[in-house]
Amino acid sequence: MIYTAMDFLDVNIIIHWLNNTIELLPRVCVAMIAAYVAMRITALRRALNGTHKRWQYRVITVFFFGLLAIIGTHSGLRVDIHQGGAIINWTTSGVSFSLQPSHAIIGFRDLMVLTAGLFGGPWGGFCAGLLAGADRFFMGGFAGTVSAIATVLQGLGAGLSRQFWPQWTTTAKGILIISLLGTLLQKLLLFTFVQPHADAIALVRETVIPVLLVNSLGCLLFMVVMKDLERDRLKIEAQRAELRALHAQVEPHFLNNTLNAIHTLIGINPNTAADYVVKLARFLDNTRKNAGANSITLGQELSQLRQYMAFQNLRFPDKFHFHDEIPVCLSDFRIPPRSLQTLVENALIHGMRGLKKTMAITLTGEDNGQAMRLSIIDNGCGIAPGRLQELCKSPVQSEQGSGNALHQMNQSLNLAFNGRAKLDIQSQLGKGTKVILTLPKRSEPW
Repeated sequence: MIYTAMDFLDVNIIIHWLNNTIELLPRVCVAMIAAYVAMRITALRRALNGTHKRWQYRVITVFFFGLLAIIGTHSGLRVDIHQGGAIINWTTSGVSFSLQPSHAIIGFRDLMVLTAGLFGGPWGGFCAGLLAGADRFFMGGFAGTVSAIATVLQGLGAGLSRQFWPQWTTTAKGILIISLLGTLLQKLLLFTFVQPHADAIALVRETVIPVLLVNSLGCLLFMVVMKDLERDRLKIEAQRAELRALHAQVEPHFLNNTLNAIHTLIGINPNTAADYVVKLARFLDNTRKNAGANSITLGQELSQLRQYMAFQNLRFPDKFHFHDEIPVCLSDFRIPPRSLQTLVENALIHGMRGLKKTMAITLTGEDNGQAMRLSIIDNGCGIAPGRLQELCKSPVQSEQGSGNALHQMNQSLNLAFNGRAKLDIQSQLGKGTKVILTLPKRSEPW
């Protein structure tokens, strides 16, 4: 049978295009809304934003879009090529997950695989296409094998576009071109390799416009979602940059007092003073290096903290004792820079105010399975109940310092651990303070 251009544009086929498109669009919209809601989950959003950083994130992205693509197949329209493209109800056949030889699918599998490539690059698109393609292959039906192969190639092609022409993935025009080329690729493969040829032409004729419209509209909607995720990523990066800038700052009073103490020590013991100059240079250099990182190991933090306390001991000889009891097994887990230093610094500055006895500051650590518990305990002057309620929640007025340190630290912990870190402060006036920091164990930098 030979088809002419008029055969492709007769009234019946136009009506089929309209009906099929109207049938598909609500299903696509439901899937898009579900995908958008899922993307608001912090762990999934972090994975989608970090596909270029960790293989685990790529796996999550592949399974997320692969699952959506499979849903796009099974919630699509089943049509019978031998009945003029009539829609067949899924429940009329004995097995809902298999197709008759004359049955084909009009769905949005291609849309999800194209989007997987746009999000996850070549490997993301290829692997998501492989999952969805395998599902389509085992369903059988008309053109099942070619449709499965086309699905894999569409994901790979969209991923290559992301890698080599990234500007295409950020504009409506580029997205439309990618979706158009992906749709035409599938139709070309159907037209070329599916037999009998007349049935292949009928399938292409029946599906080309609805699928093209669904793919184009869906890819554009996902572009909006991608930009929303990008805004979230940039916002988080800006917050982290601000916190890194704060980490880089050395408290002016600390530096001035340390230099004055070293100056005094020069007249008493020049050799010891020279040692402290070297220690100060090393401390400032480590502070600079740590400021460029979102996280450091607990061992690195302890090393920096011990240097800091050595300078404070130079300034306040015999006024306090500092002791740490951190198990070696926790040393390689990561925390935001200056986390412990901030807490010990607060204990030293505010706990010693008006204290007549020698202050004791103890740092302990416990391994709690999936988390570690770090405690800073002092016997200082304590915190008034009213002030205790305000700490960490917002910046507070302080006689010494800005009063922002704990608030900034809390922000840093929330960014690093997505709300799973806990900072608990227990205190009584005249008896001392205990700060408990509970952190999930993370051994890789972020």
